[in-house]
Amino acid sequence: MSISTPKTKVTRYRVTLDFTVDTTNCVSPNEWNWHELLELENGEKVNEVYVENLGEYKTKNKRK
Repeated sequence: MSISTPKTKVTRYRVTLDFTVDTTNCVSPNEWNWHELLELENGEKVNEVYVENLGEYKTKNKRK
């Protein structure tokens, strides 16, 4: 869906990410500043942020 105004035109996208983070050294993604991470400029915005915690996963220990 595109939104047109007299001066600008923007296009709306839906992007889904499924990823894992180490919460021992990182805050939860629902605390991230998505506007800053996506480097949004004038007229660009995040319409909705939905963060779902899918649970913890065990990781394999890497041998050195």
